Amino acid sequence: MRKILLGTTLILGTVAYGETAPIEKTIVDVIGVNEIKEKSAQLSILPGISLGASKDDSISKFSFNLLGATNKNVTGLDLSLVGIRTVEGNFKGQHLSLIPIEKFTVKGDLNGGSFSLWNDIEGTVSGSVFGLVNTVNDANGGVAGLVNLVKGNATSTSGLVSIVDGNVNQQFGFINRADSVSGVQIGFVNSTRNLDGVQIGLVNHATNGVLPVLPLVNFRKTI
Repeated sequence: MRKILLGTTLILGTVAYGETAPIEKTIVDVIGVNEIKEKSAQLSILPGISLGASKDDSISKFSFNLLGATNKNVTGLDLSLVGIRTVEGNFKGQHLSLIPIEKFTVKGDLNGGSFSLWNDIEGTVSGSVFGLVNTVNDANGGVAGLVNLVKGNATSTSGLVSIVDGNVNQQFGFINRADSVSGVQIGFVNSTRNLDGVQIGLVNHATNGVLPVLPLVNFRKTI
């Protein structure tokens, strides 16, 4: 009877160990896959094909991108020729497209500056972006380009067409539109729903202005 119990115990122990070991290995593998590594520099050939780092790594100092690149977070100097440059997290530093035929995408926040054909910043810009087209969530700084589209608030925009869905302090350009202006709009056509400042241009529309539409100058109506 004792031999039977001992044999049963050994068999159960072996089975339990065999079932537990793969689980532990799986957890380690998962942690290893999700770990974000930081590399100081890289030379990127294409998005996902690079020397010195992979698309799952973060760059801490320098990146040179021939036909685009993809990384987690980037800090430092980022130089590109052409293609698509994507930062999955945050960008802190300076990005420059040497041949401005590039889309620069930051899915987090940008702290610094960027010059590219198309700057697509899904988070907040703390600094300045320059491009033919700029699509930004919020801008605590300057946004300059042919077309500027800001989903939230902006400090300053300048370009041919600038549209701000939230509040803007300063707008300069040919056509300026913002939900609210707490400063100045200067352009050929200016439009806002709520003006707390002055508009200067050929056509000035402000829902709460002295008149809804005025040529040359419009400002907030006081009671």
